[in-house]
Amino acid sequence: MATPVRRPERRNRKIGTAAAGHGQNNKMSIPQSRIDRFGNSSEFYDRMQIDDVREFKDELTDITILYETPRDGYSYGCSPADIQHLLTKISDDDRYLLELIVFRQPTIKQTQLRPVWGRLVYTAEIRQHLGTAIILEAQKINCFSNWPRKLDPEDHLEIERLKAAGFQYKLNKRTHSFKIEESPLRNTLLYRTFLHELGHLKQYELETLDEDTCLHEDHDIAWDLYRAKPQVEREQYANRYADELSEKLRAEGHIPFPPKPFEIPQKKNPDQ
Repeated sequence: MATPVRRPERRNRKIGTAAAGHGQNNKMSIPQSRIDRFGNSSEFYDRMQIDDVREFKDELTDITILYETPRDGYSYGCSPADIQHLLTKISDDDRYLLELIVFRQPTIKQTQLRPVWGRLVYTAEIRQHLGTAIILEAQKINCFSNWPRKLDPEDHLEIERLKAAGFQYKLNKRTHSFKIEESPLRNTLLYRTFLHELGHLKQYELETLDEDTCLHEDHDIAWDLYRAKPQVEREQYANRYADELSEKLRAEGHIPFPPKPFEIPQKKNPDQ
């Protein structure tokens, strides 16, 4: 009987690669949820230290503003006082579903893996505060944010918006680079990101709750149809909404406006 001959060219070429699972155990990722000792689950964006709580109330709205003091080297570009002033210039119809506005400091891992200016959360639960929330995230200032050279058409439009906001822009060999500074950060988070997230909330209202414009008479089905829409379609709606509302506020002389007085709370001692 012939002795089997080893044929190294037939070796599995996926051994030692990600396709064979290599590195999966130590891949850096953001835990999506966490169960505490009482059995309650929470998303990563629900976890924060609350250093200041403010209220905004009128006939139709009751909005709670939660503030987490940013770490050294980070900034929101605006303050709860700025948001309170801006809310007085926005009609009740554009904000009546909003219940929470959150200034949140992301972790370093979240900044690296999932950087965002802000996000809309349809049901947030932050400590004892529950409701529909717009979350604005602190950004590291006086540093560069790098985007890959190859972008889709929507990302190219976003680049133009960032340039219009005043960010220093540079096209490198492999990246689009923006320098994060206080003034353009304020222009982006206060006058565009916040209005953009309101646009998502408005589309949600019209397509799932409004009896005249909802996608289906059954709320659960309307919600599923709304969530099934392509992400790019929802982003385009929110961008149009933010552009139109921003133009209206500028035409009326409401924005831009100087920073409103706000005393940054002192960080609480976690041992207290």
